[in-house]
Amino acid sequence: MTTDLRKESIPIVVTDDVPDLSANRNSRKPSIKPAGGRRKSIMKLSGTTALTGRRLTKALLDLPEEQNSVATKPKIRMENTYKMAPDEDSTFLPWKVRNTVKDIFQEQLKDVSYDNKTASKLCCDLAQMIRNKVRNMEFPRYKIICNVIVGQCSEQGLEVASRCLWDAKSDNYACIEYKNHSLFAIAMVHGEMGQILRRHLESQNGDENNQVVASGFPDLAHLPPELSMAILSHLGATDLCLAACVWDNLANDEVLWMGLCKTSWGYASIYNYIKQPLRLSYKKLYMLLDEASLTFNGNPFEGEEYLFKRGIMENNALDMAKFLHFTNKIKPDKKREYLDKRRDVLDHLLQLQNFQNQFLPNALRNLFCNISAPNNRGEYLTEVIDKFSNRFCHCNPELGLDKDTVFVLCFSLIMLSVDLSSPAVKNKMSKREFIKNTRRAAHNVDDDLAGDLYDNIYLIGHVATDT
Repeated sequence: MTTDLRKESIPIVVTDDVPDLSANRNSRKPSIKPAGGRRKSIMKLSGTTALTGRRLTKALLDLPEEQNSVATKPKIRMENTYKMAPDEDSTFLPWKVRNTVKDIFQEQLKDVSYDNKTASKLCCDLAQMIRNKVRNMEFPRYKIICNVIVGQCSEQGLEVASRCLWDAKSDNYACIEYKNHSLFAIAMVHGEMGQILRRHLESQNGDENNQVVASGFPDLAHLPPELSMAILSHLGATDLCLAACVWDNLANDEVLWMGLCKTSWGYASIYNYIKQPLRLSYKKLYMLLDEASLTFNGNPFEGEEYLFKRGIMENNALDMAKFLHFTNKIKPDKKREYLDKRRDVLDHLLQLQNFQNQFLPNALRNLFCNISAPNNRGEYLTEVIDKFSNRFCHCNPELGLDKDTVFVLCFSLIMLSVDLSSPAVKNKMSKREFIKNTRRAAHNVDDDLAGDLYDNIYLIGHVATDT
C-alpha cells in the first residue's frame, strides 16, 4: 500500500526491517537528519516519499557518505588476543615497583605516629594507593595483589612470610620495608598472570600428527612406588579415601593408614597385636578409632565401652591413660569429666606428663590445656593439684622446692589469676601484696621468685584458659 507523506518532517522509528523503496523510484531520495530526541533511533524524514508499511533500518551503509556520517557508529569490539604470557618489554619489574612504593611510604608516613585505632584503615588506604599506582605502570594483563602491614616500633622482632602460586617465567613480586620514629610498614606487591590456574599446552616431541597434549597432574600409577607413597602420605583420611577411587592399591596401602592412625592416636592396645594375620586393617582401625573419639566426646563412658567391646583398648587404667595422653581427638572438658570418675586413670595420666625445665605457671597452663580446669574449687581440683605438685617436684629436683610449697604456690597462682582477670574484682591485688601473702603461706619462697610469678600472670594471663 502506497502512502503519501506530508512535506513537513515527521518522526520515523528506525528498526531492523529492510525498507522497501520500490514504489515511486523516481522520487527524490529522502534527507535524513537526527530528530534530537532522547533515543538516537528517532529520525526525521523530510520531503515526499512513497513508502510501504515497513520501516527504515539501521543499514545506512547504503546511503550516501554525507548521510551515513550522521548515524551512530557501532561500538568497536577488539578481537581476543589469546595471549597467555606478557610481552618481553612489559614484564613485571620488581625494582621499578620498589622505588614507587618507597616514594609512597616516604610521602604518606614521614611524620605519622602509630595509632592502633587507625592502623587498620591506614593499611587499607596504603594498599589501595600502591595498587592503583602500580596498575598505572605499564604491566598489561597482570593481576596486581598488594598486602600492607603496619605495626608499632617497640624493639621487637618480626618475620613476615608470604606464599603464592605462580609461573616463575612471568610472575614476580616486590617487598618493601619502611620505618620511622614510631611505626614500621611492610608492603608485598605481587604481579601475577594466573598461569598456574590453566593447563599448559605443549607440543609432543616426535609426534607425526603434532597433537597437543595437556600437562596436568601425573598418574601416580606410572611413578615409582616410593614416590607415589611419599605424595599420598601428605593427604588426610578423607582425601586418601577419594584418592582410592583412582589408585586403589596405592591409597589403601597399610603403611599410609598406619601413619594416619598413629599420628592421630599415638597409643592403642590393639597396636601390639594388629600385625597378626587376618586380624584388622589399619584403614578399618582408623574408622573405628574415629567413631570411638566422636562417641567419647559425646559421652566419655559410652566411648570407653566402645573401645573395650571392639578390642581397641584393654580394660586397665594405664592403657586408658596412654590413650588419652597421646591423642588430640578428645575434648579437654570430656577428658576432665571422665577423669573425675576414674581417679586411677588420672594418677597414671599425670605420671606421663613431663614438666622438666618449665616455669611453674607455664606448667600449670600445659596441664589445664590437656585437662580442662573445673569451674569451682572442690575435691577433684585439690587432688589434681596435689598429684601435679608431686610430679612437678619429681621433674625439677634442682629447684629445691618440696611438694607442699608447690601445692601452696599453685593455689596462689590460681587465685591471683582470678583476681587479675575477673571484671567483678575492682581492687586488683598488687605485686607487693602478692609477695607478702605468698611469703606468709610459703616461708621458703624468696621475694624474687614470688615477684616473677606475679609478673608471669600479669603479662601472660590466667593459668587455666579456655583454650
